[in-house]
Amino acid sequence: MIGQWQVQGVERVRTLESRRIARLQVPGLPGDLQQDLGRRAARVCIEGSLCAADVRDIFLANLREAFGAATPVSFVADIVEGTRLDAVLIEAFDLSEVNDAADAFRYRIVLVEYVQPPQSNQAPDGQGSDINSEIDQQAQDGLDAADTTGDGSATGSSVAALRGAA
Repeated sequence: MIGQWQVQGVERVRTLESRRIARLQVPGLPGDLQQDLGRRAARVCIEGSLCAADVRDIFLANLREAFGAATPVSFVADIVEGTRLDAVLIEAFDLSEVNDAADAFRYRIVLVEYVQPPQSNQAPDGQGSDINSEIDQQAQDGLDAADTTGDGSATGSSVAALRGAA
């Protein structure tokens, strides 16, 4: 079930789960150094076939509506029970008419796991504003320290010019 839409005529459901591995070649090291960068978003491929023109039209209308909305929807299937796959996007679909029966067609729908993006301008621990104010204070302290040289050198006058610009 994709959102509220019951997919009919399913013949095969496959999943693909993989890790992102960075391979680094280090001179003098036998083999390569491997670094695990976490897992990729899980993908699910649903394949099936349907017959009858009215069934095809309803199926295509539902599929194109879900694909065109480009919003995450819930997904339920036995094959992904062990995977925490709550929301998906329809990444692609492929349709083909076949000569198996009158008005027969085959379909393939590719779903990709939807991961909620992190909120921008915030540190993961929620201390983003504290960090920004601390950086501002450190920059101000650095300008103050550079300005107190008192020797009238180019450094002191450049700091004054920078302060005027800020």
